[in-house]
Amino acid sequence: MKKPHVNPYRNLPPMAAMVGFEAAARLSSFSLAAQELNMTQSAVSHQVRALEEHLGQPLFMRLNRRVELTDAGRDFHNTVAATLETLRLGVRRLGFYTKPGSVVLAMPPSFASGWYMPRLARLKADHPDMEPWLVTTGEEVNLAESEVDIMVTHGRGNWDGMVSVTLFTDTVWPMCSPAIRSMMPAAPGGRTFLDFPMLHDETEDDWQKWFLAGGLDGGELVRGLNFSDSGVMLDAAARGFGVCLGSINLASERLARGELVLVGDRGMASAKPFMLVAHPRNLRQAVVIALWDWLVAEADRDTPKPGDQAPASLSATMSG
Repeated sequence: MKKPHVNPYRNLPPMAAMVGFEAAARLSSFSLAAQELNMTQSAVSHQVRALEEHLGQPLFMRLNRRVELTDAGRDFHNTVAATLETLRLGVRRLGFYTKPGSVVLAMPPSFASGWYMPRLARLKADHPDMEPWLVTTGEEVNLAESEVDIMVTHGRGNWDGMVSVTLFTDTVWPMCSPAIRSMMPAAPGGRTFLDFPMLHDETEDDWQKWFLAGGLDGGELVRGLNFSDSGVMLDAAARGFGVCLGSINLASERLARGELVLVGDRGMASAKPFMLVAHPRNLRQAVVIALWDWLVAEADRDTPKPGDQAPASLSATMSG
């Protein structure tokens, strides 16, 4: 026969008694503890005595008009003070879940750093009362069971019962730092892509697919550094570690600042679009609807075009 479950906390003393004890121990006075807690001195004294009876040992030495902790009292006070502080902070954190304008948004880290963060100031300007709570994750969130209001995900999934829309279809393009680009002269016979390390992420839009789409021989496609996060790969490219096949959308800020430049004469449509997904119940909230509409409008307005920057000719750089 299975033994019934026994609650491990059933013998803990009452919380009120520990609050009174902590104040009295910290202030070395029942009367000062009573003032702080807005109680009578006799009530604090009663709480401490009840706690001592519960624990089976004295926690204070009563010395005329003052009290001092026993060795056991000092030990227990350290535990109680730390426990109450942890509980206090936990209660304070609950306020984040109910503050006005709060909306929880989940997205891949690369999307957060490359697309969302460059637009966050505009979001706050457009919706000053909105308080977005950003969750970065490479995993798809179970929206039916989580507290995430809106999810940005890379690729189409099975979202039965959810509301979804394509945020934008991405384009990947060879890009590198200006320093590396300066070593790729347009004249035939100059250095080519194959003379530089190729940076790789873990998407389906890889170098092999890009070279095959152009009918080109990519040579040793496994050379160079590998990254699980596309955003970190873009950072490595900007730092001059090699040439990456990067997202035009996620690299838009770095391209605009000149930290990255496009090379070659063609990009490649990504196999996976960026999607916006939400549970229907969340889209009944005005703040969630506002964020959803803002994200869609931003994608329509600011999706960068490859033609915004004149790239070097791929045929020239590959002909050497």
